[in-house]
Amino acid sequence: MPRTTLQIGSSDVPQAPNLARVRLVIAAIAGGAATIDEIAEETDISARHLGYALRAAQTLELLDGAKKPTPAGLALIETDQESEAERDAFRRSIEASAILQAIAPTLLSPTPPTKKVLAGRIEKLTGLSTATAAHRASDLLAWREQLLDEPEAT
Repeated sequence: MPRTTLQIGSSDVPQAPNLARVRLVIAAIAGGAATIDEIAEETDISARHLGYALRAAQTLELLDGAKKPTPAGLALIETDQESEAERDAFRRSIEASAILQAIAPTLLSPTPPTKKVLAGRIEKLTGLSTATAAHRASDLLAWREQLLDEPEAT
């Protein structure tokens, strides 16, 4: 059987460092917002940043190719914001994403990739410039911080 190689385009590598915005976009779409203008009005996110959040949600398989919430996307928005359940839903999406597993297989591991190593993988797999790959690596490492940092004790 021939081996298939995953084709990763530059837009497949998330450039949305804020997972809360990704969630807002999914919730707005699930709530009926259908156009960029409607989603922007619902979320108060600029059209440019909406595009980033939409692509990130698709890479995470929380939205499908038609920009409709997947079962995983619907499960995410059923969780409480900033809860452990929400973090678990995002972690499961990262682990299930073929694109993210190709780019950043150790993103959520106890020993995370360095920005340099992650940027190198992104550059090699996508053809992005060194600077752009480094920026995208920073965004992915920001996800790691959001998902693995323990809440402050009170």
